[in-house]
Amino acid sequence: MEAPTAYDEVSYPGWPYPLSHPDHLAMLARLFGMAPADPARCRVLELGCGDGGNLFPIALAWPQARVVGIDLAESAIARARRAIEATGLGNLDLRCGDLASLPDDLGEFDYVIAHGVYSWVPEAVRRALLEACRRVLAPQGVAFVSYNVLPGGHLRRMLREMLLMHVEGIEGPQARCAAARDFLAWVCLAQPEGPPGTGRSALAQEAERLSKRPDSSLFHDDLSDEFHLCYFRDFCAEADAHGLQFLAEAEFFEMQDQDLPKAARERLEAFAPDLVAREQYLDFLKERRFRQTLLCRADVELRSEIRGDAIWELSLSSAALPEGKEVDPLSGEEQHYRSRRGSLFSTNQPLLKTALALLRREWPRAMAAGELLQVAATGCGQPAGPEQRTLLANLALACFASGSLDLHARQAPFARWPGPRPAASPLARLQARDGRHVTNLLGATVELDDPLAARLLPLLDGSRDRAALLAAIRRDGAAMAELRAAANGNTDARSLAQALDRCLDGIGRCALLLAGPASA
Repeated sequence: MEAPTAYDEVSYPGWPYPLSHPDHLAMLARLFGMAPADPARCRVLELGCGDGGNLFPIALAWPQARVVGIDLAESAIARARRAIEATGLGNLDLRCGDLASLPDDLGEFDYVIAHGVYSWVPEAVRRALLEACRRVLAPQGVAFVSYNVLPGGHLRRMLREMLLMHVEGIEGPQARCAAARDFLAWVCLAQPEGPPGTGRSALAQEAERLSKRPDSSLFHDDLSDEFHLCYFRDFCAEADAHGLQFLAEAEFFEMQDQDLPKAARERLEAFAPDLVAREQYLDFLKERRFRQTLLCRADVELRSEIRGDAIWELSLSSAALPEGKEVDPLSGEEQHYRSRRGSLFSTNQPLLKTALALLRREWPRAMAAGELLQVAATGCGQPAGPEQRTLLANLALACFASGSLDLHARQAPFARWPGPRPAASPLARLQARDGRHVTNLLGATVELDDPLAARLLPLLDGSRDRAALLAAIRRDGAAMAELRAAANGNTDARSLAQALDRCLDGIGRCALLLAGPASA
């Protein structure tokens, strides 16, 4: 048995990271000219998987995928195995082990994930992590590695050093975290407001940010023994030494420079003759502190520019809402939109306004680019010809680059609308019994802010129709009170049934319902 780790002493609950999902990794790889594995039948390895929070939705979505996780903390692996047994997953293999000494027979993987590991391990383990990526990565495979970077990390490191000095001599995780929080509160209290219009000091803002993190994050991330910072250029040099090259940043919109003035973009081209240098200089401007980088084998030939025709291999999803007055989509009047991330864009093209309305109706379900073109063109009475294809492709790429639209290689299957006997993800049903945060089938965290949904979700095992669900709710006084509240206090059968349907529709919109055989 391995010696207990800090993660055995203080558990670090696992969460899904959508940017590391095979659908997202495969999409970016395709955009840059690679031929990545189909996520539905892929092989996934996560190094430092914790309790498997990031791997469960991948294994649930694609039963034919091989999903493996390795972590040094025995307690985390034990928790994960209990959840595997409860959910009946047969394709999820979680092992206790050291990433610095992986077994030789582990095999080859299409996607390798190392989130929140690289910056919190010794130098020898960092090298071993990159070497492991090179050794097990398939020829067209993609590795996801997240890490702390400079220059933005300077402030966090400075505050970390203050915290470590303050907690010197204090023993025990709880006592150390309590002392750290006391210090952070003092920093926030002591820092005066800046000049009018400038707000609080950068130190006070950083202290406030850290104070909002749970003890598990504070203890493992900022009071940890290891805390590595590097410049992006140096990380890429280390990756290159292990036969890997930079593919893209997982947050693709972070690679863009549209917000820079034209003169600044021209100077950037002069300063940065290649992609790695360009990304480094963008880090300077953005004061970036954290990166989620995709790597591939050094011998893979990548596109230097993304072409519009790349989207016809992909699907699109967007929840962008009309900003201000909603205009007639068939008119030539300009419509402004605001994305979920807050970015604004506009178009006066009927085809594009119709396409965005379709995506908004289907959200979060993605539509294949070709299907979206055909339906939108029919809806506005236009042919789905070359001009329309170009319009849609340009919109998709521009909105994707600004974070206003998502692209998918193969979106994980789920039921957008509840069927006669709705069945929710077994993982979400398990999680809903213990709290209000659940993982959906797309690999994202959903907060159950609807009390009725929190009560209803564990009942959605596919065995109950609407009548049986209502009967089960009536037997639970608290659930019945929530249903009456959702029905605005009405108790007649029609109002209660309508409230139940609205709740089920909301659960479907959160991608928590399993797809039927025809949809899988």
